[in-house]
Amino acid sequence: MFRCDCYPNHDICKNKNTCEFWIPLNQKLDQVYRQISYELFQLEKLHQRKEDYFKILSEIKQGVYTETLNGRQVPKKNVLGEDILEPEHVQFGLNYNVICQDITDTESILRELRRIEHDILKILKKRVNE
Repeated sequence: MFRCDCYPNHDICKNKNTCEFWIPLNQKLDQVYRQISYELFQLEKLHQRKEDYFKILSEIKQGVYTETLNGRQVPKKNVLGEDILEPEHVQFGLNYNVICQDITDTESILRELRRIEHDILKILKKRVNE
């Protein structure tokens, strides 16, 4: 296999077809890559939920979820019969604190997976140099 000197910055590698770091050499590294990919997808979904929260909150403040009754503005009711005062009353699961905690947890999982990936790549680099 071709020995490549692109470590640790593989984005500038010109030998992506033969570079040891672009081709997973072992099952453990491939598994870590799949886990990182999954966690990045989850993080993207969480950020989308956070955007949805702020969009609905803005709509609530603008009065989209109010109606005029007897000359007064009153909040509309959701399907459960609750007044729409918070984004979680419009869409289930839009609790800001829970979303932020999930984002923090996912980011810490990603940091740990990146550390594991770095350790595996360091071991593979040592093997290549031997």
